[in-house]
Order: sequence, then C-alpha cells, then structure tokens
Amino acid sequence: MLENLGMLLRALHTAPPVALEAAPDAPLTWLRLAAWMDSPLPGPPTVLYARLRHAFGVGRWRLLTSWLENLCSGPLVLLHGNPSLGLLVPSESDEVDGLLTGEELGRGSWQQDVGWVLGELHELRSLSARLSLSADPTVWDGLAARFIRGYGLPPDLQAHRAATLKALLHLHDFCVFVTWDETEILRYTAAITRLVDEYGEE
Repeated sequence: MLENLGMLLRALHTAPPVALEAAPDAPLTWLRLAAWMDSPLPGPPTVLYARLRHAFGVGRWRLLTSWLENLCSGPLVLLHGNPSLGLLVPSESDEVDGLLTGEELGRGSWQQDVGWVLGELHELRSLSARLSLSADPTVWDGLAARFIRGYGLPPDLQAHRAATLKALLHLHDFCVFVTWDETEILRYTAAITRLVDEYGEE
C-alpha cells in the first residue's frame, strides 16, 4: 500500500497544467501552519507558540520559519496537501489502492507531500517504539523505502525539512483541536529539536 501511495502521489504531481491552474494557491494544511507561526490566535495556540519558541531557541525557530517560507522554491505541482496513511483505501482487486483527496488540494513543491508521508512514518515509528509494538525498528525504514520506490524520486533535504514541519503541525493540531497533553508536547519538542539539528543549515 505504501508503494502504491508513492505511485498515486507521483501521478498527482505530474497532473496536466490545466489541473494545476485550477487548484488553490496552497494547501490549507500548510496555510494553517504558516498562520500560526506568523500570528497565533489567543488561547492554546498562543501558549503553545510561546512554549515552543522558548524550547527550540531563536536559531531553531528561525530555521523552521525559513523552511516553511522556502517550501515552494522549486517548480509547482498539484499537491494532495494531507496524504495521510489514514486516507488510503485498499483495493479488493488487483487494481492500485485508492487515496482520498479533499479540501487540502493546492499548489506547492512535491517535497511537501513526500515529506508529509515521511513525517507520518517517523511519528508512527516513535509511537511504536514507545508502545513496544515492534522489536525491529528497521521495519519502518523498509516501509519508507517502499513508499519512495513507488514515488520514484528519492527525498532531498527539502523533503526531510517538510517532514519536520509536518510533525510541528501535528503537534499544533493535537494541542489546539484535541487536547493539551504535556507528555506529548515534551516528546514532540525533543523529536523536532533532533530533526532541526539534523537537517539544519547546509
């Protein structure tokens, strides 16, 4: 299914120009992250914003901001905007599995969608390790490799940075729209800090 997900995203990203022209400027998911990082609303969004800016420090926050600003530095493609594994629909025949799309469709760089999937796999890997669901962490490397094989283009630095931003958006959405969880905030802060340090300035 992950290999099929890669194939489906590649097909979407190579859609004809007429489809690209009809799409919104940017997916709502990334616009939501940009709006929060630029000017958070009162309440939990502002509290989380201040908490993370302090935890990451000025340098890391500046990097995250620049990564978000530079997401669309390359050629624009038609983006899914939220290619979550939960939107995959298994095929009951030999046909390729399906991928649901919705209001998050927009224009951007292919790295945004690829990074989204890689970020989700990274989060699931961390969850699996915490719950001791898998004794072999390399299983997750294999799943990511299958996705990349299906997409047909290896992730670059910008894709890994998009994966980091996806984790940041997930933390925002969980704290703002679901519940405030101190344990998750600490875990995500530590994980995002490691990723920022790993994929920081060249």
